[in-house]
Amino acid sequence: MGVRKSARNLTGPEKAAFVAAVKRLKAQTTGRNYDWFVTTHMTYFAGVNGIRYAHQAPSFLPWHRQYLIEFERALQVYDPSVSVPYWDWTVDRSTSGAPFTADLLGGNGSGGNGPVTTGPFAGATNWRINVGSTTATSLRRAMGTNTLPTAAQVTSVLGVSAYDAAPWNSSATGGMRNRMEGWTTPNLHNTVHVWVGGHMGQQDSPNDPAFWLHHCNIDRLWSQWQTRWGFDAAHYVPASGTAGVVDLNEPLQPWPTVTPASVLQHSSIYTYA
Repeated sequence: MGVRKSARNLTGPEKAAFVAAVKRLKAQTTGRNYDWFVTTHMTYFAGVNGIRYAHQAPSFLPWHRQYLIEFERALQVYDPSVSVPYWDWTVDRSTSGAPFTADLLGGNGSGGNGPVTTGPFAGATNWRINVGSTTATSLRRAMGTNTLPTAAQVTSVLGVSAYDAAPWNSSATGGMRNRMEGWTTPNLHNTVHVWVGGHMGQQDSPNDPAFWLHHCNIDRLWSQWQTRWGFDAAHYVPASGTAGVVDLNEPLQPWPTVTPASVLQHSSIYTYA
């Protein structure tokens, strides 16, 4: 079982191990390499065959939980000690502090939306963008154009007892999920993607390794919500019979044997420090 730590609390060797595993997965040329994860996010971003999986739907949280598990397992093929760290953006709010340091994710892009110039993912030689929604071949960021979510906003979202509500999409005003995802206020997840900017502001956002630390924090917050309100099946809706979304026991594609019900509990796979 892995323990996911805050990026600010990683030791030097832990940062180096995470970066090395990510770069080895990127260099892998076959199978579920790094670019497979980028392509998968793009494929499932808006929906497949009329069903919304990754975004604007109740399965936003369980889909990304399984996605993180798959990514973490892919890294652990190279280094079993590696876990995905989380970026607590209510605490670490600087464009140059954790996790955007030279020994982890590197810093901002040059100019308004330019290539990252520092750290292990700077430049196309170190980190070439092979698939995505633009022709950019190097990682881009434009950090700080808006304000990161606050601890008070997180507290307000975690205080909503209902998981989700009809119409089960980006216009839902009831429930925690759409507040967490950010299509209604307070906007958590979406705001952070915009704050990092560059590739993180696009459907190919996993091209930026910051994606994983951000979504690890989103999963951590969901885990905190579950601790408060329940890890049981009653705390995922809809249960059944709802067109266009993933019900409790329906498959979270592209993992046909995984359902929202099967990922509600995570403590046997990983915990949060």
